[in-house]
Amino acid sequence: MRVLAALLVSSPLLAQAVSVGLRAGIPITPMLTADGRRQASAARYTIGPLIEVQVWHGAGFGADFLLHHADLAIPPAGSRRAGVWRWEVPITFIYRFGAPTRPFVRTGVSLNRVFDIGGATECARGTFGEQFYCLEGSPLAELRHRGTSGFVVGGGLRFKFKKLQLEPEVRLTRWIDRNFGVRHSAVRSNLSQIGLLVGVVF
Repeated sequence: MRVLAALLVSSPLLAQAVSVGLRAGIPITPMLTADGRRQASAARYTIGPLIEVQVWHGAGFGADFLLHHADLAIPPAGSRRAGVWRWEVPITFIYRFGAPTRPFVRTGVSLNRVFDIGGATECARGTFGEQFYCLEGSPLAELRHRGTSGFVVGGGLRFKFKKLQLEPEVRLTRWIDRNFGVRHSAVRSNLSQIGLLVGVVF
């Protein structure tokens, strides 16, 4: 009976501590860099759902599920183009300071995974499981790590707008490994990722 009463009392409190919403933004640094005969262009958007749990005063934990997209091409343009899709899940500790605009900082870890390389075909495999992709028979890129992890830091402000809360933020992610290539590869992932994001919390 006491357990049931405790659950009934705590349920509204738990409901108030959990927030969900949508996060979108633009990358400042591209997901991929290409040299020589290859070209890389990043989609000018990042988007995905978010969830945040407040655990004590201004402290809490948050997680996002963000989608990133980039194109790889071998000139001349046309059908010689591949689309790279990668999801990213940053899990961070958040601390919010006092009113009125409630500045906040975050830090934590992030996981990513390349889940689709559309338009290209796998044409070879390396000794350690590396996957080599080609476009119409021409070598395009080496996928060394389909998934990797990294560290996240960021900060921003939270504004209340009617029933919504808006969170503009600058975020830096430093990946441990590259998904594509190595330092001097013709196509390589960037280890440092900077983005401008806006969260809409319901």
